[in-house]
Amino acid sequence: MKIEILADSGSVAERAAAVIADHVWEAIAARGRFVMAVSGGQTPWVMLCRLAARQIPWRAVHIVQVDERVAPAGHVDRNLTHLHESLLAHTPVSAGQIHPMPVEAGDLETAAAEYAGTLGGLPGRFRSSIWCISGPVPTATRLR
Repeated sequence: MKIEILADSGSVAERAAAVIADHVWEAIAARGRFVMAVSGGQTPWVMLCRLAARQIPWRAVHIVQVDERVAPAGHVDRNLTHLHESLLAHTPVSAGQIHPMPVEAGDLETAAAEYAGTLGGLPGRFRSSIWCISGPVPTATRLR
C-alpha cells in the first residue's frame, strides 16, 4: 500500500485524477476497458472535473455508482447530478457507459438486487482502489 499526504483537497483531487488516468490507460491496454466506481462527496466532484480535462479514451470507460441518495433525477442531493456536472457534461461518455443506482424505482429492494446484477454483469473485476479522505487534518489519499 502506498500512502501519500497532500496539502489540501485540491491537491488530492489533482493527484487522484492523475492516478486514475494512469489506471485507465493500463486497463485499456490490458483488457480493452476500464470500469470506475464513484462515490459522492465534494472531493470526488473536484477530482472528476480534473479527470474530465485529461486525454483519456472515454469510449472504453464505464462508470458505476457506489453511493446515491433517494431523490428525483437532477436533484441537487443526487450524486448522479454532480457526476453529470463534473464529468459527463465534459466528456464523450455515452448513456450506455453510465450505470446509475436505480434510486427512483418504486421498489428499492428489487432495484438494488437488479443493480447488483448489472454490476455483476460488467466484464472484469475491480483491481485497485483510491481512498480520498479530507477533513481538519491534512488530506490523504490511498493509492493502490
